Amino acid sequence: MKVLIVSKTHMNTGVCVGGITFDGRFVRLLDNNGHNQSDDCPFKINEAYDITFIEKQNPTPPHIEDILVQSSKYVGRLKDGISMIDFITKRNVNICRGNIDNLFDKALKFTTNGSGYINSSKIPQNSVSFWIADKDLIKSIDSKGKVRYKYQTDDPWSSEIQIKYVGLQPTEDIIPKGTLLRVSLARWWSPNDVEVENRCYLQLSGWYK
Repeated sequence: MKVLIVSKTHMNTGVCVGGITFDGRFVRLLDNNGHNQSDDCPFKINEAYDITFIEKQNPTPPHIEDILVQSSKYVGRLKDGISMIDFITKRNVNICRGNIDNLFDKALKFTTNGSGYINSSKIPQNSVSFWIADKDLIKSIDSKGKVRYKYQTDDPWSSEIQIKYVGLQPTEDIIPKGTLLRVSLARWWSPNDVEVENRCYLQLSGWYK
C-alpha cells in the first residue's frame, strides 16, 4: 500500500506519523509493536512510502486509523507544483470548510478556557481531519510555554478558542484563513487526580502551502 506522509507530531514518547493512502484512507503509522514511531524514524512530510502493514486489532473510536508498519520502502516525494490539496482532492478526501464547529461531525465541545474536545456523548467517524478555516489562526504562548493558535468565534459567550499545536514544522505568527490545515483529536484522557470524564482534545498537527 502506498502512503503519503502528511504529518509528524510530538508525543510524550516518539512521534505520531500520519498519512493518506493513495486511495484516500487516513492512516496513523505505528511501529510493529503498536507504539509511536521513534524520533529518528525516516518518514518525512510530503514523502511517499510503500508500506506493508497489519491492522491494529480492536481500535478505540475515533482513533480507527492505526496500522502497524511491518516494512516500508521510500518511493518518492510530491512533485514540484503539486500541492497537498491537489493530492487529497484528486483522491476525494473530505476537507472540512468554514467554522470550527463543522469539524469532527459537529461533535466538538469547548471548555471555559477555549479548548476543544469530544466526549462519549458523540464520537466522530475519524480522529483526524483536513480543515480550511474561515478565520486566521493567531499564535500565542500559554502559561506553560506551549504554542497554541487562537481562533476568534462569533459567539459572544465564547469569543476565543485555543488549539494546541503539536506539529514539528516551524511556527508562524499568523496562519491565514483559507490555508489547508490538519487537525486531530488526542487519545482519550482525563486527569489522574480529578474525577472528570475521558475526553479527546483538539490539536493542530500542521498546515500546507
